[in-house]
Amino acid sequence: MIVLHGLRTDSPLDDVRRVLADRGTPYVFVDQAACADVAVERTGDELVLVVAGREVRVVDVRGIYLRPYDLGDAVDPAERARLTRLAVHLREWAECAPASVRVVNRPSAGLSNHSKPRQSRVIAAAGFAVPETLLTTDPAAAAAFVAHHGRAIVKSVSGTRSIVRTLGPGDDLSAVRWCPTQLQRFVPGAEHRVHAVGQWLFASRVRTEAVDYRYGGFGLEPADLPDAVAERCRALTAALGLELAGIDLRFGEDGRWYCWEVNTSPAYSCFDTADRAIATALAEHLAGDPTLG
Repeated sequence: MIVLHGLRTDSPLDDVRRVLADRGTPYVFVDQAACADVAVERTGDELVLVVAGREVRVVDVRGIYLRPYDLGDAVDPAERARLTRLAVHLREWAECAPASVRVVNRPSAGLSNHSKPRQSRVIAAAGFAVPETLLTTDPAAAAAFVAHHGRAIVKSVSGTRSIVRTLGPGDDLSAVRWCPTQLQRFVPGAEHRVHAVGQWLFASRVRTEAVDYRYGGFGLEPADLPDAVAERCRALTAALGLELAGIDLRFGEDGRWYCWEVNTSPAYSCFDTADRAIATALAEHLAGDPTLG
């Protein structure tokens, strides 16, 4: 059995559900929009998921895929608090799963994206180039860094989504004094996104004129990674303890492969093929059996 948690309207999660349904693989979908009869309860020393009175022990499942959302003002404060508690309890339940259960991704492993500076050390250890980086609250230091490199990018240092933008000499950097800010040398080159599902890799080249393609329009084409780069992607995913990863790469004009960061809960659907290759690989990985039997 596979346990899915999140919104049924969330494409990455629902694409996996569709594959499981098409293959006849048993699953339980804990839909945030309809989960009044769902709870995580303690039975002795064990946490048990209870769905409509049915107990689901974590040792009896084969895979768990967690993609809950903060629904914010879409629900009233009391319901929002209940859903937040349920998401926390489900993460605790999933964290208790034995190694034989594929958890996408274990909550403890997913935390790596909450500190990009820390994650960059793992990225470098895997063999990828990492652009020169400055984390500072000193406007003078930030200005000196930008002046030295001529062009830099700025983005969130945490897992909170931000719009990547470029900075140049003369830009006002006074605001960095209010918040630790990460600056990196701008690297010209070809943007790539790699989705790792276990040992499977799905690579796309991203064609865009924008610094942050998510907000500037982009096109995609399949890409073949050099063998050494593919192995680095697998090694990096394993080093971070992930079953599913969205790896942001750039093949620099200097001939080096750079890695910006690793998304631990990637919304992969827009990168997937018409036959749902990524969703199918993820469903098979969760089931731990290529036949999904």
